[in-house]
Amino acid sequence: MEHQPYIRPRDRFWYLRHPVYKKYMLREATSIFIGLWTLNVLFGVLRLSQGEGAWNQWLEWQSSKFMLAFSLLSLLMAMIHTVTWFAVAPKAMPRYIYGRKIDPKLVITAHWLLFSLVSMGLIIFTVWGS
Repeated sequence: MEHQPYIRPRDRFWYLRHPVYKKYMLREATSIFIGLWTLNVLFGVLRLSQGEGAWNQWLEWQSSKFMLAFSLLSLLMAMIHTVTWFAVAPKAMPRYIYGRKIDPKLVITAHWLLFSLVSMGLIIFTVWGS
């Protein structure tokens, strides 16, 4: 008599039953929007390399209602991704460095401080550079 292997039944939406998995899947889904927005910017660089007419067409497309909505949605997704990553960062790094325990709050604070400094630098560069 031959035995059949046990095949465990699977539910496609198993992750929706637990809040931790929902948060994880939301964070991972934000990457899709960030990736698409990055492709959009790379396409803009390509259009820039093709001349002024191509660049102006791309700029016109960027000012459409669809692209403005998409850009705002992508910004929201990037903010969600940033907040959740900074919260997870202490768990993704070693707990001890050179035998000293690292305080998770220090790691999170350092991330936000560096994020703020870089953001302020970009804003200052953008305002003064134009």
